[in-house]
Amino acid sequence: MGRDLDAEKLRLITLALDFGFDEDSSKKCLDRLIDLYGEDGKDFVTVEHCGDDYLTELAEFMQDSEDWDDLQAVETEACGVLSEMLETEVDARDYVPEEDNATRDYIDVIEDSPEPKKKKQLLRVDSSSEDEDLDFEISTRLGCKANPSISLDKKSSHNNTGSSANRSSTSTTCRSSIFKDSGSSISSLKNCPRVSDQDQVTLGYEDLRALDDIELANVVIFGNKSFRPLQHQACKASLEKRDCFILMPTGGGKSLCYQLPATLQTGVTIVVSPLLSLIQDQIVTLNLKYGIPATFLNSQQTSTQAAAVFRELRSNKPSCKLLYVTPERIAGNASFLDILRCLRQKGQLAGFVVDEAHCVSQWGYDFRPDYRALGCLKQNFPDVPVMALTATATKSVRKDILNALRIPYALVLETSFDRPNLKYEVIVKTKDPLKQVGQLLEDRFHNMSGIVYCLSKNECEDVSKYLNEKCKIKTVYYHAGLTARQRMEAQKKWHTGQVRVVCATIAFGMGIDKPDVRFVVHNTMSKSIESYYQESGRAGRDCQPAVCIALYQKKDFSRVVCMLRNGQRGKSESFKASMDQAQKMKFYCELKTECRRQTLLEHFGESFDRNRCQNGPNPCDTCIKE
Repeated sequence: MGRDLDAEKLRLITLALDFGFDEDSSKKCLDRLIDLYGEDGKDFVTVEHCGDDYLTELAEFMQDSEDWDDLQAVETEACGVLSEMLETEVDARDYVPEEDNATRDYIDVIEDSPEPKKKKQLLRVDSSSEDEDLDFEISTRLGCKANPSISLDKKSSHNNTGSSANRSSTSTTCRSSIFKDSGSSISSLKNCPRVSDQDQVTLGYEDLRALDDIELANVVIFGNKSFRPLQHQACKASLEKRDCFILMPTGGGKSLCYQLPATLQTGVTIVVSPLLSLIQDQIVTLNLKYGIPATFLNSQQTSTQAAAVFRELRSNKPSCKLLYVTPERIAGNASFLDILRCLRQKGQLAGFVVDEAHCVSQWGYDFRPDYRALGCLKQNFPDVPVMALTATATKSVRKDILNALRIPYALVLETSFDRPNLKYEVIVKTKDPLKQVGQLLEDRFHNMSGIVYCLSKNECEDVSKYLNEKCKIKTVYYHAGLTARQRMEAQKKWHTGQVRVVCATIAFGMGIDKPDVRFVVHNTMSKSIESYYQESGRAGRDCQPAVCIALYQKKDFSRVVCMLRNGQRGKSESFKASMDQAQKMKFYCELKTECRRQTLLEHFGESFDRNRCQNGPNPCDTCIKE
């Protein structure tokens, strides 16, 4: 029996080492586990019987050595920042410096460039008569040096759009349609929707008459030259009161798919979003950049703050066009459902939007139980359309989302997960990882904008300090341990180019839309393929080449296990599912000859010919070796 126990101990130690734990900690934890099992339980000290329990105990044994991020802290402070902003009369000049204020007769088309504008760009909208002969001069920004012409989808008619609001939601009465985009419809992703400083688009009266309502709103309200793939179809489906499921990659422009229709419809669009820190950027942008009234409801608001929003929703014609809520506001909340019924009776409930819809699925990488209960929306309001959006969903997750939301026959609009402008690499960590990341940024990304993702707060600060002091690379760090003001200041410095690099935990990046990010480096492997795809996808949103690098060593996997265990105490099934996701990411990092791009896309159920990566503009590191 002693020899058998020694053999099993060796197997368990080997298992721990394969997961990246150090030998000394593995032995100490195993001795503790054997003592716990006692003499009568030694027969159960095997990999098969207690392997999962052993790894869980080992993760708990080691997790106090690092300071993991607390996203709940971000949520609490984001709520305070939003409440303060919405309770105060905000001057638009505090958001974008201008010489004079814009009145509600004007739409200010804000530039993405941090450089101050020499001339205020205003588009006057004169609604006194549809027959007046007037011209509109629009100055916007385009990242690509292309001919400044508007890209239009001529399939949709202006008249159809105008009458769509009277149609009822059709998901439960027809078969599901799946529309996949190859990148050529409406406008290619290569045609970025922002104009350069020199480009100017002048539209005459006849040009504007040729646009349908959706195209006109895209130009006038959002300042876009063209649509990205499937955006126009999504907006059209929303105005036709169709249930739909939108699957677009990170940076594909999902938000426009529901924000634009909300401006054209009567009433309020209810947007469900998982995190208040996600909501914060959206509300600031909608109110201050586009002049679209939007507000929020959250469980962390005071009763006075929530009551003010409720009063507005009960008015005959609420002023807000979009109301952002977190899922717990809807799940099992009878009073909020009564508010929604009141809106519906007055004809003021435009539709529901479920953002980050992968949170609905218990098979997804970021399952949220409150999201699972959102099927009550369709149950209580069968004629109100539901739009679900996500950047990451396998086929099984997609099916689960549609069933959970009770929209099994929704129109499915799906673009490719491939980002041809991104190059994927994995680099084995050296014995001096700080020196390695510093040399990497200096040699390959000198004076370029980028993100270095770190697993813990102390790692985040250490990397930032090293880059600043030893490499003289201007860097800020960002994590949930900072105050809201400190996080906003760090984000502002990075956005405006005062610093080139931000060292951040997963608390950073939610809703971030900086177009010129040339690199995303993961200093430690991500917790899942889905998380890595989302985080690396923040590179190259201007459609120009960018690089996504994961720095990897086997022992980093044990740190990921500890982080997962720290966030899921007492949830053994959830922990095991997260472990499975982490192991897939580990497999990606350890690929030797297989194409990384192909591996990422096949994870999401998309078939991909490796030759397209090898012969493409940005082949991954393994394809270059072939």
